[in-house]
Amino acid sequence: MNVDIARKIDYWFGVILCFLLSVVNCIVKAIRFKKKETGSAKKILFVKLSEMGAIILAYPLLAKIKKEYPCAELFFVTFNKNRDVFKLLGGIIPKNNVLGIREDPLAFILDTLQAIKRLRREKIDIVFDLEFFSRFSVVFTYLTGARKRIGFYHYTFEGLYRGNLLTHRIQYNPLNHITKNYLSFSQVIKQIEKSAPQFEEKMNESDIIFPKYASDNKTRMRLLEKLRNLGVDIDKKRLFLINPGEGILPLREWPLDNFISLSRRIIENENNHVILIGIEGAVKKGDLILKTIVNPRCVSLISQTELDELLELFTIADALISNDCGLVHLAMLSPIRKFIIFGPESPQIFSPLGDNNWIAYSHWPCSPCLSVFNHRNSSCSDNRCLKGIGPEYIYEQIIESDKQNARPSVNSQK
Repeated sequence: MNVDIARKIDYWFGVILCFLLSVVNCIVKAIRFKKKETGSAKKILFVKLSEMGAIILAYPLLAKIKKEYPCAELFFVTFNKNRDVFKLLGGIIPKNNVLGIREDPLAFILDTLQAIKRLRREKIDIVFDLEFFSRFSVVFTYLTGARKRIGFYHYTFEGLYRGNLLTHRIQYNPLNHITKNYLSFSQVIKQIEKSAPQFEEKMNESDIIFPKYASDNKTRMRLLEKLRNLGVDIDKKRLFLINPGEGILPLREWPLDNFISLSRRIIENENNHVILIGIEGAVKKGDLILKTIVNPRCVSLISQTELDELLELFTIADALISNDCGLVHLAMLSPIRKFIIFGPESPQIFSPLGDNNWIAYSHWPCSPCLSVFNHRNSSCSDNRCLKGIGPEYIYEQIIESDKQNARPSVNSQK
């Protein structure tokens, strides 16, 4: 579904639906006898439709809930395209409990109704709404019938209306990394309700953990076969992965000419190999890079790998260069060096966590202009904050990283 259309539907229909359901909720609360709070959590649901990267960044929350409620059955609702990521997260959500929703408008409605039907039959106790002020997700959360519904609430922020459908209202902190924002949800689960922004205790940062990908021989063999078919010899070449972007949010993508210039600079060294990666939306950009460079040491695996194959590729490659996107957060599960280019969004909130992260951010006075407060819908039409980060700067960062990690320099010939 087109992002702009989705935003308009979520606003014009979402606001009305949130208001009407809020009225219903008030009436139901007024006439229903209060049940004694048991504190049980037998079935727990997480809702995050879009953004594979955000699902990965929510892993510490999932792990903490799993640890504190080991007997609870966990469920997750997301878009179909994100379902495979759970295979790489240690099986924390059982495969049959990951409910996928297709993005085609008619299929979206049908899948949503099917998901609500099943979740009401499951009698979900608690729902964590991990979306950022989406009206659809809070409506979905309410319709599951869960007695505890935890999610972001606007409090005194203007223009972020989601109705009165949450029982536990978490104030989104725009100065904290999103992983910390998510992890704060776990602090209120034992409360009967939460209607004020303050918390009762500090967050334990030792809870911020992520699984590490363990190399799989069968996956590696499949990957190596694909590389051989492209003429890549991993024993003789250093592999540099480049993700040019898929065009879903063009404003946050580095100019294609910069990726081309950087790729040319890297393959000046005959020991280096550039491999283009990404999802189907990046195919057009990848083709333009290949047609412009025309070098056998610049090849494409865009839309030709499964997620596990990408992670396997991350274990053997030297570096990943990319805009801020889900693949960068997937790479967190591996030891690969990541060179991530930020501009319209803030690395303070969405950067990958852990080691080997090199962040390029120009600190323009208007940056970041994409945030949860404007549903990532900026008026900017010229992302100079990204254009101002030149390919030579990224190349210098790679050289500096080589020195710090005692690697052969990217520009040194054997």
